[in-house]
Amino acid sequence: MKKSLTILFLLGSFVIKAQQSEQYSQYSFNNFGYNPAFLGTVKCVDFRVGYRLQWVGFEGAPESKFASFQYPRRKRSTKNRARHAFGVYINEDEVHLTTRTMVKLAYAYTTRLSSKYTISAGIFAGIQQYKISVKNQVNNADPVLADIEGAEIRYPDIMPGILLYNKSFYWSLSINQLYFKKINLGQDQTQVNQYYFGSGHKAKFGNWTVFKSFLLKWNVMAPPALDLNVAWLYRDKVSLGLGYRVGESAIASVKFNLGAMQIGYAFDYPLNQIYGYYSHEIMIGFTRCSGVGGASNGSVKSYVCPAYN
Repeated sequence: MKKSLTILFLLGSFVIKAQQSEQYSQYSFNNFGYNPAFLGTVKCVDFRVGYRLQWVGFEGAPESKFASFQYPRRKRSTKNRARHAFGVYINEDEVHLTTRTMVKLAYAYTTRLSSKYTISAGIFAGIQQYKISVKNQVNNADPVLADIEGAEIRYPDIMPGILLYNKSFYWSLSINQLYFKKINLGQDQTQVNQYYFGSGHKAKFGNWTVFKSFLLKWNVMAPPALDLNVAWLYRDKVSLGLGYRVGESAIASVKFNLGAMQIGYAFDYPLNQIYGYYSHEIMIGFTRCSGVGGASNGSVKSYVCPAYN
């Protein structure tokens, strides 16, 4: 019981005082992690990994890593506009004494509403685990902390999402921790819903493509967190981006499309004393497609979402 109450206190402090959830500056590279409906936008087997070291030099700063796998089911008939996709998403966040690990299975159903618009609905279902570790901490002599070393909490999680898009824009909405909210560890504890709302738009100018997007993260226990980004893509090969996390940092990013592989890097520059440390982030993606974000034949172009193209 003592361990359970201490864990809940530490987790509650983290939710209220720290960032709302894991955050990635290259959210367009990892949209699947924020909304399972993006699973329906890929046309080939897709594998992505990422690592983020936040607030470099700050003791106990957040450190995040993820891996995702997406598998679209091939259509047997061109007359059937609907398609299915399956995937898995794994994420781990380390923040000071706590480590949160998520393993989620995903399913998405995608269909064309018209010759221009496509809608996708998806769902994550999986397990979250919180673990406390005080090893290598300067205060590990504290008898309370020593008592909770290695303590764990596991509970299921469900996250639905919906996505509307065409070849130029997308609108995205998802809700995390939707159903399994109560954790019974001696007293009732309730998780809050985490909302993700995003949009993106692209336009071509000669050899350049300009992609503008935003991602809003919100829950009732913390102020909203808003990311804004503009990226310039040259001949579908190299992308240069500038971003702004409102009230926190300016972001510069670069992404290289190397056929079947994509590599992206982002650097966060702090804009205030609260977040007065730099952050680094790298992501790598692999796909069986011959192009980027979609297959090479014309029969599948209607499913290409601007966030993945």
